Amino acid sequence: MNKIEISPSIISSDLLNLGEQIRKCERSGADSFHLDVMDGNFVDNITMGPDMVKAIRRATKMRLDAHLMINRPDKYYGKFIEAGSDVLLIHYESPVDIGTLIKNFEKENIRYGITINPNTGFDKISRYMDNAEILLVMSVYPGFSGQKFIESSLDTIKKARTYIDKNNLKTRIEIDGGINNITGKMAIDNGADILVSASYIFYNNIEESIKTLKNL
Repeated sequence: MNKIEISPSIISSDLLNLGEQIRKCERSGADSFHLDVMDGNFVDNITMGPDMVKAIRRATKMRLDAHLMINRPDKYYGKFIEAGSDVLLIHYESPVDIGTLIKNFEKENIRYGITINPNTGFDKISRYMDNAEILLVMSVYPGFSGQKFIESSLDTIKKARTYIDKNNLKTRIEIDGGINNITGKMAIDNGADILVSASYIFYNNIEESIKTLKNL
């Protein structure tokens, strides 16, 4: 099994002390940072834009995964790359032509991943896995931190793990939503490679929470 990665979700951080909290995450063994970008249309919440991504980029050299929960990723993706995002995570459920968007990413050498909501079956997006760096499986419905983990997401992870291994793909499976020491272990046992965690990390002791997740 590949090394398990921990990706703290900045949405739950203390923005007044963002730089220090990022440094705490780095010292505790975090591998990347997860940036929840919400436009108030695709989901019922508004969070960060490119300027916030720029600020986070100045604070860390770690990989930044921009989770684009927006209606027009095709229109705005360039802004998030310019701001310093390393990987763009786009939703299958976005009202755009995902296949065309992926072709544009590949032409422009943009690293990307595919994201699916809890009610979207893996079969809907398996054809997009060949060059995807990450498959992000949502274990809550996107929009707000602190929601209860949806256990049916584990079946999606298991199906994805089987498909990725069978086809010798390099795609890593990430899970986001309600991840703590219990649900994180369940996700890993079913084939997840990357754990995204928000409130479990930032609403508790950052160092202890990350170290616990790293050692599951």
